[in-house]
Amino acid sequence: MRRVLAVAGSATLFVAGIASIPFASQRAAQMSTVMVHCPNGNVAAFVTPPTITIAVGDTIEWRMTGQVTSDSLGISLKNSEQAWPFAGPLPKGTTGARTGSARAKGTYGYNVHLQCRLPGGGTESVTIDPDIIIE
Repeated sequence: MRRVLAVAGSATLFVAGIASIPFASQRAAQMSTVMVHCPNGNVAAFVTPPTITIAVGDTIEWRMTGQVTSDSLGISLKNSEQAWPFAGPLPKGTTGARTGSARAKGTYGYNVHLQCRLPGGGTESVTIDPDIIIE
């Protein structure tokens, strides 16, 4: 009989131990958007938001907006000593670009390189220097 009580007592402790373990809910990965604006009149090129904060696993998409558009859009890190913190290559495109999933926490200064179309014809090379924070 003692043996059965010991097993039952162990099982009770085991079940109580499981009940007290907190189960963390896992957050679903998200895609954040950075809107890219070519210069227009007296307004210089800019991005919104100028600093974006995301979590590991998230992605970022850069999209052109406004009346003046770009013929090319590319992303690069300001610090060539830093490794690209996203899965896949540096993003580039014409009207937009997207990263893979964020893999490394940290603060990353980056550049958005554009070839913006001018209203009267031709293009203008533009570089914008915002930041990414991965938590």
